[in-house]
Amino acid sequence: MKLVLSGEGPTDLGHERPSATGMEFVPGPMAWVVDKLLERHHTAYSMLEAHLAGADCATYVHETRLAAMGKPSSPLFPGVKFGKGMAFYTRNAQALGLFANQTALEEDQPVMAVLFRDGDGTRAMPANDWHKKVESMHRGFELVGCETGVPMVPRPKSEAWLLCALRPPGYANCSPLEDASGNDASPNSLKRQLEALCGGNAPSADEQADWVATGAVDPLRIDMPSFNRFKEALHAAANRAGLPTLP
Repeated sequence: MKLVLSGEGPTDLGHERPSATGMEFVPGPMAWVVDKLLERHHTAYSMLEAHLAGADCATYVHETRLAAMGKPSSPLFPGVKFGKGMAFYTRNAQALGLFANQTALEEDQPVMAVLFRDGDGTRAMPANDWHKKVESMHRGFELVGCETGVPMVPRPKSEAWLLCALRPPGYANCSPLEDASGNDASPNSLKRQLEALCGGNAPSADEQADWVATGAVDPLRIDMPSFNRFKEALHAAANRAGLPTLP
């Protein structure tokens, strides 16, 4: 079993950095969210811990590489209508789905593809727009026959999921966070709320990843509409990949 991940930066699914043996994947907080859910419900072990210990369990695809795979000048599916403003997300999912399919064929093992995109980074995002973005990713995976593709789209952005866990009393009344502004310049932005919980300092990607890896943020307890939609897609993809559902 292998994970293929593509996000927007270090504070979501992670990034790559040079190492003695080449480029190595550094999991971000959202990668650990994926890992914790899979461990509890499907694998009974941490795929990321195994990967960091030397096993080949995860591959990271940078968003610029993904964009090049599905660039408009070389459309994967010419003539297909994607919907206004949604072609970008559909193409991203197509490209990642094709990469996951090819990896599964070459390595003769199940591969799950997780595509992360923030719901919105500039304003409060209407639920219908968020829904269209998620559906556009599902459409892209389906168009290339990738049955194990998972859209991971926080509304409005990943800080909302972390705040659900970290703000007192924790994991309570989290749905209103989804209607907050995603604009970091807003006086009460999600980013500033997270900084306030950290003594006024912006938490690094490594700190955020550590919250999830160590259990300070427990994905099993987060209950929000956008998070629940992601969980449903993850569990369905895991089952289609042949993983059992653990009691």
